[in-house]
Formats: sequence, C-alpha cells, structure tokens
Amino acid sequence: MFNLKLCNKYLISLVLTFGISTTSFASECDSKKLEPVFDLMVQRTKLMEGVAAYKFTQKQQPYDAATELKVLSNVRKIAEDNKLDPSDLMVFAQIQMDQAKQVQQYWLNYWSSHAADQPDPAITPGIDSLHQQINVIDAKLYSKLIANLANLQICSQAEMRKQMSAAYTGVRGIPSTPDYNSLTVSALSNISPTGQQ
Repeated sequence: MFNLKLCNKYLISLVLTFGISTTSFASECDSKKLEPVFDLMVQRTKLMEGVAAYKFTQKQQPYDAATELKVLSNVRKIAEDNKLDPSDLMVFAQIQMDQAKQVQQYWLNYWSSHAADQPDPAITPGIDSLHQQINVIDAKLYSKLIANLANLQICSQAEMRKQMSAAYTGVRGIPSTPDYNSLTVSALSNISPTGQQ
C-alpha cells in the first residue's frame, strides 16, 4: 500500500540532501583560479633581484620608507574603491614588501661575498624602469585578488600553501623561518569586504 507520509518524508529528505550538496558544491575551492595570483606574486618577487642589483651598484639598502608608504597608500585606495577592508589588504601588501626586502638582502649579501657574480652597473636596469614593471604587476595582482576573493576565503590555507610553495620553487632569498608562505597565505585568507569581519 502507498504510504503518503513516508513518501513526503522521502521527498523532503531528497530536497534537503540536494540543497545541502548543491550548497557545498557551490562553495568548493577552485584552486586552479588562484594560479594567476601566485604567478604574479612570483613575477614580482623575481624582479627583486633586479632591484637588489640596482641598490648594490648604488650602495643603497633594501629599506625604502618613502616607497613603502606610497605603496600602502595606493593599496588603501584600491581597497576602498573595491569595498574591501583596507587593513586586510595593507597587511598583505606589507608582507609582500617585507618579503621583497628579504630577497634583496639575500642578493646584496650574495654579491658581497661573490665578487665574480656582482652585477655590472653598465647593464643593471634603472630603478624607475623596475618600479614601472612592479607597478604593472601590482595592478594585475590586485585585480586578480579581487576577482578571486571568494576562492581566497573558501580555499584552505593548507591548499594555498601547497600551491604557493609550488609556484615559488626556485625563487631564492625567501626565509623559511619565519615561514613567509604561511604569513602570505594567512594574509590572503583574511582579505574580506568592508564590515564582514
């Protein structure tokens, strides 16, 4: 005999199961979409060897307070224009700049103890040219970050660290202690719309 109550319970159960599975499917991490973000971060980091070469030939140190303040001011504007929490985005930018200083210092130390490998001032790029290249990469990077905000919040930090580590294979000068990959991924995960936290 056909049991209407049992049929209704079955249908309700089916609808709930479908709804839950659809929701979880919709909120799955699409880590493939994060590849361009990490690729641009790597491109930016690799340019730091050129920045270090310029600073080595000019006998300058990695820290450049005026440039850092300018970058943070620009990042704050990007955050406000895109209704993101400015502090979150600026923390990410600061970690990127700290990492950049570490890479520059690595190369300055390396060239100081390897005279045969020192950069040639005649062919070392000028700092203005390098800053232009960094600015182009930054514009693309922040655009990709904003486009991937959902993935940054959904993807696990473990998955992002794995992806970032793979992208940064072969990049020299990033300290492992503290683990800059973990710091960067944590900052990426915290980027959120204004008022969400």
